[in-house]
Amino acid sequence: MAELLDRLIQDHRHLTRVLDLLEHLLDRFHTGDEPDYELMCGMLEYIESYADQVHHPSEENLFDRLRARSHEHYPVLDRLAEQHLQLTRINKRFRQSVEGIVHEEVLRRDQVEVQGRELIKTLREHLELEEREAFPLARERLSANDWDELLPADDEDPLFGPIERRHFQTLFQHLMEQ
Repeated sequence: MAELLDRLIQDHRHLTRVLDLLEHLLDRFHTGDEPDYELMCGMLEYIESYADQVHHPSEENLFDRLRARSHEHYPVLDRLAEQHLQLTRINKRFRQSVEGIVHEEVLRRDQVEVQGRELIKTLREHLELEEREAFPLARERLSANDWDELLPADDEDPLFGPIERRHFQTLFQHLMEQ
């Protein structure tokens, strides 16, 4: 019935794995080690290309359907939509900083680390809020017909999708080793 919701929850599990690895790399960065910056860039590119361009728009469609099917106002949906925009900005800023390091720009390590930690914290809180409040609301309020109309697009996850279609092979290998 709720194929879209199942996919969104699976996406959250995948994003959590990416965040766990990013947190590990930031821990190394914090101690003065040089983490794999190319890997970090790949992670941030994945978040931008899949989460921001496929996952979040799917959630927005779900939220729009919830708004259309109810006479009630759900402030959590507005908050989540604003967080989607905020996450895009935070990710972009951090990605630019990491890419700057790769290109030998002089940046303060503590400021770059703060950006990364902000992304991790904000995205974790966001995922938790969706699963705690928005997804149960959708499951409760939407009809079988709504779910059929909200079937997910054929956009496959470029990291966790079929092996022959993975664009992030190196990142996938690191995640599997954890």
